[in-house]
Amino acid sequence: MIHHRHHRQFLHKSASPTKARRRFPSNNDRFFHLPTTIALNDPFLRRLYSVVSLVLDDHPYPSTREEFSRRTLEIEQNVRDLNLPSQQRRFLQRLLVETGISLVDLWQGSHVIILDNGYLYNTWSQLPNALPRFSSHYRQVPVQQYGLNFRDHQLLFGKTATDGSTWFQMEAHGFDPNDIYNDPDLAVYHGQDFLKYRFHGMNVGPFGFSPHTETSHPIILRYNSRKGRRNPR
Repeated sequence: MIHHRHHRQFLHKSASPTKARRRFPSNNDRFFHLPTTIALNDPFLRRLYSVVSLVLDDHPYPSTREEFSRRTLEIEQNVRDLNLPSQQRRFLQRLLVETGISLVDLWQGSHVIILDNGYLYNTWSQLPNALPRFSSHYRQVPVQQYGLNFRDHQLLFGKTATDGSTWFQMEAHGFDPNDIYNDPDLAVYHGQDFLKYRFHGMNVGPFGFSPHTETSHPIILRYNSRKGRRNPR
């Protein structure tokens, strides 16, 4: 099924703005704050277990048209605050135009499949800043995955099959085990993101959560190339 302006799917699930966020069961909270010798003495685990309090501060996926508009404005400011180089800003703008993905879905980590016969994958994988990656996504597909860094965040992408479509999702923190030696914090941050995913069952993007995952309601869009278009005068 192809999603067009897919956020409207969630309008029927509108929640009251005053409704409290879902909190984790107390047994989960107790588990992640156990005063064990390991948790108290291991800096890595101590920081990793603090994820429970961090999760409560993250932005949920908008459930109404008004929330979607508000989050779009907030994310626009968040992206400006990243102060990305002009080349990366142009890349992201073209991605938005040619795929039709929204800012909310891009920056809250929605899993997106583009019906392009692998065109975007073939194009992006040739970029000099494309970093070879591996992940838990599409393990059965023998195709190299890559990541494009945007400050601390990373656009992870690959193909749904050897001759399939391009898929991508923006991750809060990119991760490559080879980089742990240079920056041990990557393991902590990515570990926190993984725990958030396990608790919520949602993808964890730079600026919030998304229910659109690889295995649950991925966003499927047709590729709309800008080739051959003339700039308006």
